Amino acid sequence: MKHTVKSGLTIGMLVAALAFTSGCGDNDNSGDDNDNGGPGPIRTSTPGPIRTSTPGATVPNATATPTTAGPTATATPSGAQTQAVTINFTATEGIQGFQVTVAYPTAKGSFQGAGSAVTCAITGGGSAFFTKNDKDDGDLVLSVAGAENLTFPVDIVCPFEATSTIVASDITVTVDEVTQNNASGNAAALVPAVTVADPA
Repeated sequence: MKHTVKSGLTIGMLVAALAFTSGCGDNDNSGDDNDNGGPGPIRTSTPGPIRTSTPGATVPNATATPTTAGPTATATPSGAQTQAVTINFTATEGIQGFQVTVAYPTAKGSFQGAGSAVTCAITGGGSAFFTKNDKDDGDLVLSVAGAENLTFPVDIVCPFEATSTIVASDITVTVDEVTQNNASGNAAALVPAVTVADPA
């Protein structure tokens, strides 16, 4: 806001300066012409009225206006607390890979990080390839895939920055897809279970 006020004053002073310059008229110095017809009395020209320029509008001094802070990055609320959300996966059949969507209440906070930088870690699964994507809209997508059947159990732990305490029932896991024998498989063969740690 201070920058805006200063900019306004600069423009105002420029306008005033231009008005002052344009207010100056031409002086009338023409006087009477001399008569060259004969040697008459010497005439002295009477100077015309002296014109004084009228200054332009004066820009009043700016009155200090209380500054209002602009939008800033939202700080983590003082009441925020970190809770570890653990999703344990078991399988009743051989599974090569799976993808799930983890729904969470944005009114109570969000997982640490965003997009693929969301802070989630996997244990188990063998040499599985793990991907994660927090859309920051209440959906966290997790994918685990391997060339061979995965080694279960598989645990995925994601820290949750809670503005109010969450419980396991706040987290919903939907099995989107399961791969078995290199093809779409039985989604019911994957069994997820959610646990939420107390605030750190």
